[in-house]
Amino acid sequence: MLLDRGLTQAAIAYALGRQVGGAVQRNLLRRRLRELFRAKSPQILPGFYLVGAASGATQLSFVELGKEVDSLLERCAQKG
Repeated sequence: MLLDRGLTQAAIAYALGRQVGGAVQRNLLRRRLRELFRAKSPQILPGFYLVGAASGATQLSFVELGKEVDSLLERCAQKG
């Protein structure tokens, strides 16, 4: 996370390596993460974010993944 108050919104990139799964699993995870972050965009401080995932992330349900994203955003807000 690199905060930049000059931005109007957050710029989020995803780094999902092969250890996360095959291309189909990585793309599905990326789409799910993108939707979760889009829904939370009013809560995200403007800046640059790089989101990675552990190998078990593809096994999480959408709700479980959402809870992980909420936890991540809380930690980012505390540092901001």
